[in-house]
Amino acid sequence: MPFVTKNLSYYFTPLTEQTTEALHVGLYLAGSVTPERHDDFIALGRSIRTSNRSIRCLWLRFKDGDDTLLNAFRAFGTELVGTTSIQSIVFEGRVNTNVVECLSDYFSSQNDLRGIQFRRTDVDASTFHMLRPFFVESSTLKVIDTSMNPGVGDECINVVLDALLEGEDTKLETLNIGENNLDGEEDDSLRVSGDCVASIASFVSKSEY
Repeated sequence: MPFVTKNLSYYFTPLTEQTTEALHVGLYLAGSVTPERHDDFIALGRSIRTSNRSIRCLWLRFKDGDDTLLNAFRAFGTELVGTTSIQSIVFEGRVNTNVVECLSDYFSSQNDLRGIQFRRTDVDASTFHMLRPFFVESSTLKVIDTSMNPGVGDECINVVLDALLEGEDTKLETLNIGENNLDGEEDDSLRVSGDCVASIASFVSKSEY
């Protein structure tokens, strides 16, 4: 299991160290956020943006939170705009479009993101429509992992594939697509249709990765 912490200030000192060694930043985000902790979100985002250290992975594990958490996370995302130090982002847990949208300004800004993963989240087609410009414009993205998410089905996958084919610079190396329910038990998870599998095969034949 990756290390994640509720204490955002844990990373303040490591981010100011005079080294170029890559750093893992893991955050456990849940509940309510006090005004003081809101300021910590802003400070952490600014520290990441101004640090000499690259962030090998920004791991964001969400549980149920209220509007104060969403507002604080949005302020964190605003501070990240323009940073090129983050190599990969993992969204985990109770993550939906409203959560991902808090980083929309970062995704639309110049960045060197190489990997993005959604790990057992609540994302759905609206999330990927929102991220479509990022997938089109990214020139550094190498890994996309959308496996094991109950709301990810044909529409999500087709949005990603169409956006990647539209982009001229994306050279994807790894694309993980897996259904949430591999045991075949009845639940509300979306399934990948045969037509979507054909779209994936077509994408592979057209792409250079």
